[in-house]
Amino acid sequence: MSNFDETRVNRGRLPVLRSAAAAAAALAALFLLCWLGAAMGLLNASHMYVALFTIAPPASGAALVAGLCWSAVFGALAGAFVALAYNALSFLER
Repeated sequence: MSNFDETRVNRGRLPVLRSAAAAAAALAALFLLCWLGAAMGLLNASHMYVALFTIAPPASGAALVAGLCWSAVFGALAGAFVALAYNALSFLER
């Protein structure tokens, strides 16, 4: 016999912390891929994404460290704002 009340998830709301962490991880991974593209000289567009988060030369180690940190911070903010907005607009389902 399982305890349904303890394992039930409120499906009408997005968890803010989980959304922030997921968006931070996604943007950090995207930054890493773009930095690798810039470091290998494969894609010109990847330089532009790297430049969004740092003023260091796109293929440098400083750009990697600073860009990963800032993209994770902005990803966390974006994920939290999306979850908060989604939860605030839950009255539209009723």
